[in-house]
Amino acid sequence: MKKFIGAFMTVILGLGIYAGTAGAYEYFDEPPFDKYLVSEGDTLSYIGERYSVDLDDLYRFNPHIEEEGLIAGSTINLVEDTESTERTTLSDSERDLLERLVQAEAKGENYEGKVAVAEVVFNRVDSSEFPDSVYGVIMEEGQFEPVTTGTINNSPDSEAVEAVQEALEGTNLVNSALFFWNPTTATSRWLEDKTVVTQIDNHEFLV
Repeated sequence: MKKFIGAFMTVILGLGIYAGTAGAYEYFDEPPFDKYLVSEGDTLSYIGERYSVDLDDLYRFNPHIEEEGLIAGSTINLVEDTESTERTTLSDSERDLLERLVQAEAKGENYEGKVAVAEVVFNRVDSSEFPDSVYGVIMEEGQFEPVTTGTINNSPDSEAVEAVQEALEGTNLVNSALFFWNPTTATSRWLEDKTVVTQIDNHEFLV
């Protein structure tokens, strides 16, 4: 009797395992074929041939693969992921205003320094201590000298434009820094009490 029960349970468990495996298989193998669950021994060539996806496209859809390789149990994209990764939505006028601020505040700084200035603005938008829009952050009274002096009205160069776009896409060079300054050309007892997160070119970035 015990042998019969044991055999019966083995059959039931076997069916359960089979059903679970089939469910996972159907999830990734029913149209649309947008993702693939990597199994041990899989290669990109095999996956590309199976789903009629060009090898170069697979690398483009999954840029992490070149560094990490295929990892069993992970998923890879079979189509391009078009979901936006931008950290906020900017109107055309806000983007232009931010590009002008970066141009004015970081003129003469290296490219990373320009990206970092834009990041500080986005960090302020995310902070409860500042207005919740790019326009509000930049135009807040007494915050940015170019607004007071009028240099924010100067047109941005191509590097400032690119820097804003990179910061918008989520680059993180300054962590949660909310302030920046050049300690060799500016004086501020208030900023001297802040914690330096990092220094990029001539600017210190602080919280």
